[in-house]
Amino acid sequence: MSKQVDNLLKKIPGLTRKVTNPKPVDMMGDYTKSYKFKAKFGMLGPVASGKSTICAGLVYMCQTLSTLIPNFYARVLPTSSHILVDANNLRLGKFPEKTDPLTPRAPEAGILISEKGMFSNSGVHVPICDVAGEVTDYIYEKCEGTTASEKINNRLGSINVQVINTIRDCQGFIIALDANDALMFSDGTHDNDVYIHSVMTNILEYRRRNHRPDPHIIVVLTKWDQVMTKAKDIQMDAYDADQNGLARFLDNGFPATSMLLKPLRDKGNVRYFRSWFNLARDEENNNAILYWPGTNKPKIKIVEDPNDYIRFKPSFAEPDYADMIRYIGSFG
Repeated sequence: MSKQVDNLLKKIPGLTRKVTNPKPVDMMGDYTKSYKFKAKFGMLGPVASGKSTICAGLVYMCQTLSTLIPNFYARVLPTSSHILVDANNLRLGKFPEKTDPLTPRAPEAGILISEKGMFSNSGVHVPICDVAGEVTDYIYEKCEGTTASEKINNRLGSINVQVINTIRDCQGFIIALDANDALMFSDGTHDNDVYIHSVMTNILEYRRRNHRPDPHIIVVLTKWDQVMTKAKDIQMDAYDADQNGLARFLDNGFPATSMLLKPLRDKGNVRYFRSWFNLARDEENNNAILYWPGTNKPKIKIVEDPNDYIRFKPSFAEPDYADMIRYIGSFG
């Protein structure tokens, strides 16, 4: 095992555990079976906030951990093959394609994680619903304005009701927030803090009226590499056991959302994580960002280490993703 992975696991105590007489993994089980799960997480966030990239990053990290850690197993349900494609594209240095807002249901990552053995009787079964930002617009009750949203509104019965009901009844939520949208860095052209506050207010009020338990919230601050230096300058990059730095970042950058989540945060129901994928750059041309030929899509930096078991991999926030998997797994 490489030094890099050793250091990763030291940062995440308790990710692995010894298992005596483990059973073989049922990799050939009936995938049409209705898997039981205790928690379903809904992925929410504005358009282009990085929701699909988070899903792909989680799947990629599960793939990596399963090759390196004894008795750690993971599988993605075949109905989520597009998310497997996204994860493989990360290995090539490609960001996922934008989620189609006309998908007739919420795409589910369907990540199954086990550290004991058979998926049928142990482990963590946590579907993650990745919802297009335009569908989130409907929860916000401002679905007019874009062609995609107008189509969704016209197909209310076939698409939105099912998707929105699925999301409202999730036991937990992953909120993707572009760190560049924080008020102290914002250019003033939009206010995604108010946007996500309105979306979550709708959901929380629905849950209160229908006597649903308090949800668990995972806040992922995406594109963190673009604000990392500025966040350090204002002492908001601390990532200690209490997550004070990221909590302060949310308090200052997304105050409406932070205020809404404060009761859940005081109950220990809110966790913060960072996400970033370093971009490939041309070192001979003023460190300019490299793009895929004929497109405006930037390339992800690929790291090659001949001494590492995973020789080629994207350069990204590995510790945060591994810790996120451990936290999600705690709900199994």
